[in-house]
Amino acid sequence: MDLVWLKYVSYACVAGAVYFYAAIRLNRPAISRTGNLIGYAACIVLACLAWHLQESNTDQHSPRRLVVGTVTTVSASAHRSGSIDDDFQLRIEDGSLSPKFSTDTVAGSMAQQPIHIGDTLGVLYRTWDNVPVTIDELEGQRTGWHYRRYRVLDPYVWAVGIPGFLGFVGAFAFSRRRRAQLGVPETTLEPSGSQ
Repeated sequence: MDLVWLKYVSYACVAGAVYFYAAIRLNRPAISRTGNLIGYAACIVLACLAWHLQESNTDQHSPRRLVVGTVTTVSASAHRSGSIDDDFQLRIEDGSLSPKFSTDTVAGSMAQQPIHIGDTLGVLYRTWDNVPVTIDELEGQRTGWHYRRYRVLDPYVWAVGIPGFLGFVGAFAFSRRRRAQLGVPETTLEPSGSQ
């Protein structure tokens, strides 16, 4: 079963986390401090789980398709580390265009760029989301080059999880400091809806 819709659930959870974080930072009394912190943490965890579940499901169950064609467009994105990833499209023998493909890291620097316009590539990809699983350069500037997609944990999970955790620590410290400034002892029971 294609669970690619869970990406949108993940995006909604990130939006929820932003809402709870803003409520904490702006000191909005609609929900208690603890409620806001729990809501924020739950949204971050659910965003990461939803994304990981759909990615894992797609990787295990999506049908694969092999296309062979000539690269018609390619654009490389460079990262701070110097590594690059590519977005490209192929023209297949019958004249039609393949889906647009996006890769993880394909080279350590722009000088090592393996994919060029005019190269002939064989691409095995997942049909549910058009993610390349393997790429082989059959003819071109780097004939024999091979790419295989390896992921222990999706970069999206790292990009949401790590800042989310740091945001939680910051929001928790901010809310404690705010309580101290207001002179509210930590042991006081608060009525629902107050800070």
